[in-house]
Amino acid sequence: MNKRPYYGWVIVVLAAMSMVATLPGRTVGLGLITEPLLQELDIERIQFAKINLIATLVGSLFALAAGPLTDRLGLRVMLSSILLILGSMVLTMSQMVSAGTVTLFLILIRGFGQSALSTTSVTSVGKWFTKRLAIAMGVFSVLVAIGFVMAIVTIQTQIESQGWRKVWFSVGVTVLMLGGVSALIARREPRSAESPVDGPSLSGSDESLPDLKLGEALKTPCFWMFGIAMALYSGVLAGVSLFNQSILQELGFGATTFRYAMAGLMSAGVIGNLLAAWATRHLSLPRIVALSLCVLALVLLTYPQLQTASQVITHASLYGFCGGVFSVVYFTGFGHAFGRTHLGKIQGCAQVMTVVASALGPLWLASVKESTGSYFPIMIYLAPVFAILGVLGWLTKLPKRSR
Repeated sequence: MNKRPYYGWVIVVLAAMSMVATLPGRTVGLGLITEPLLQELDIERIQFAKINLIATLVGSLFALAAGPLTDRLGLRVMLSSILLILGSMVLTMSQMVSAGTVTLFLILIRGFGQSALSTTSVTSVGKWFTKRLAIAMGVFSVLVAIGFVMAIVTIQTQIESQGWRKVWFSVGVTVLMLGGVSALIARREPRSAESPVDGPSLSGSDESLPDLKLGEALKTPCFWMFGIAMALYSGVLAGVSLFNQSILQELGFGATTFRYAMAGLMSAGVIGNLLAAWATRHLSLPRIVALSLCVLALVLLTYPQLQTASQVITHASLYGFCGGVFSVVYFTGFGHAFGRTHLGKIQGCAQVMTVVASALGPLWLASVKESTGSYFPIMIYLAPVFAILGVLGWLTKLPKRSR
């Protein structure tokens, strides 16, 4: 009897492509058009930073709706709908944005991209995998990392030669096309594709355990361990990513070192993805997070001590490596700990924490720089917080889901 390949791997690829499609709603994506946008619309940098903060915070609320709707309506409806809406918003922004409408467009693109599409994309993999969820998320994370690098390099190059509006229009069309593909190939859940969850090998395992509801998940230390750890990491990452070149300038390094450091960060992130997927076979998910948090504490403590370009690249690589581990464990942890039935709601709540931290991180870092003249005091203060959270994480256990 011939066995068909498990359809969940098609969902993994589609989810990864959808996550890359969130780029227009992310800080790194909007950063590609920030300078030409400010110049064209004659908007002050401080004013735009405030607009971005409002858009990010308001947009984070979209994740609260996306999670429950994904549980209720299914992946095909939610993925294709969000992609089509996001593509339309990006396309329309490229033609109609003005100083008066930029806030509205940023709210919609942040909301449907960074918040709603991210939540549904991650939930997609958790809905289709249980036993091999860590491996699936490792593949997902690697595909996302490669996709982001290719998209960022391509868009950045095209903006320099064609202008941001034309490129943004093309990005919108691409996202719309992906929405059409999603409507054709996405499936609500494994049973709708006539395939058991995670393939035949899972018979009688985690699938027989009861899934926890949102309220039950919120009462577990595990939820807050995963959520707070990722929120703290995302807040620091957002601030460091936005001001990385300025931070390196404070240390006496130039643009060349910055580019090599970014390359090291992204490359090490992929290695972190793969190693985290392997490590889940030998360590519990909270303990993997705990080890990464302790490494991050050392990374923050040593930031002011960097003296050579090789040290900077190694330092950035360690940071990226931890980020790769975090992404796999964060995306895997909720489904593994709480089950699939209410995963959208649970993942949506955690996503709000992450997005809010990402919005506040750059503002916090900039305010410290303005008041003290340096970025590093906040990093020194945060290092013990990461270390303490790492110790607590080592002691945290996954919730018991009794039959």
